[in-house]
Amino acid sequence: MPPSEPLERDGFQLTMKVFTSPSNSTLLDPVTKRKVTICNLFANHQLPIRDIVRVLDEEYRHVVSILIEHGLVFERRRSPRDAAPAEPGRSLFRNRSSKS
Repeated sequence: MPPSEPLERDGFQLTMKVFTSPSNSTLLDPVTKRKVTICNLFANHQLPIRDIVRVLDEEYRHVVSILIEHGLVFERRRSPRDAAPAEPGRSLFRNRSSKS
């Protein structure tokens, strides 16, 4: 019988996706290997996000984005952030090439 309320952990709604580590993880590039480690610690070892951040010396938002990317947690924002278009002349920073 499915649970009546969605499962939640660390403030994120969990998906029903099961994570299995690839058998050839030694052949993966370092970036992919790090992503696999983060997903494995969260899904299979039930480590809280803050512990993963501490153990792997990662940023909280990076760990969360990887968990969302791999479908282990749902996005919490109502609408994902899009890059804001740059407004010429409205920046607090000047271009290095321009001398003023």
